[in-house]
Amino acid sequence: MSRVRTVLRPVVRPCVRIAARIRIGLAMRTADPQARRLLSVVSQHLRGASTLEEHAWTERIETLRTDLVASTELVTVVNYGAGKPGTSKTARQMRRGKSSTTTVGAVCRQASKPASWAGLLLAIVREYHPHHAIELGTSLGLSAAYQGAGLYMNGDGGTLHTLEGAPELADLARRHLAGLGLDDVTVVTGRFDQTLGSVLRSLGTIDYAFVDGHHDEAATLAYFETLLPVATPGAVLVFDDISWSDGMRRAWATIAADPRVGTSIGLRAIGICIVGGASAQKKHWDLFLD
Repeated sequence: MSRVRTVLRPVVRPCVRIAARIRIGLAMRTADPQARRLLSVVSQHLRGASTLEEHAWTERIETLRTDLVASTELVTVVNYGAGKPGTSKTARQMRRGKSSTTTVGAVCRQASKPASWAGLLLAIVREYHPHHAIELGTSLGLSAAYQGAGLYMNGDGGTLHTLEGAPELADLARRHLAGLGLDDVTVVTGRFDQTLGSVLRSLGTIDYAFVDGHHDEAATLAYFETLLPVATPGAVLVFDDISWSDGMRRAWATIAADPRVGTSIGLRAIGICIVGGASAQKKHWDLFLD
């Protein structure tokens, strides 16, 4: 079945994206300004709209990805997440973590966000100009590079703090981000429950967050509740792997339905929500992108 999906994906994906653009166009006719703005960002990304500067940054980051995919350098990864879909870990097991040794290439293929999704993160950062941005789950730093590049191009002093539990991955991410000249990205090493609170206290408020790690229902909802008190009105919160498991689907449904969220869009792989907005105008869309 997976082989059939691989063969059909190049044919099906353009059709799915065209259908999504049509749905977005229809939704924008009646959407309030907050929702219209977010829908527009997604629509423009689906059309492949980008500036020459954005295209140049994408090429630089994707050149790095190509090198990483081919790398046979060994790295020890400490995984504090929920594991594969369908598995069940206790909170204690996740806090303890599981160490394994693999290659950088394998990590890049399995854990790094594809260019199509990372490019959407860049587009969101470019549109909303966050001053304080945070990412949970750095891995090799590719998604952080896309978001950091967006902040760099914005040119208004925005910074990104990205949190990574595996020390060796954090060190590699620092090396990769430094090589790209993204000095406004800070990599913080440690489990999220050990580092998130102190980072948020140091920042005071956040305008943007990308939650990409753990993949556990209770943990994802806990991160949402931790981020909300420091999120500015209109802050953008992005949650990865919302279809990873039944638990993650429930977590996203809870977040999207929360009255403190004004607008939310589910894109199958990721969910995007805007903090605040009149409850009477609360809007949610599901766009099943691949």
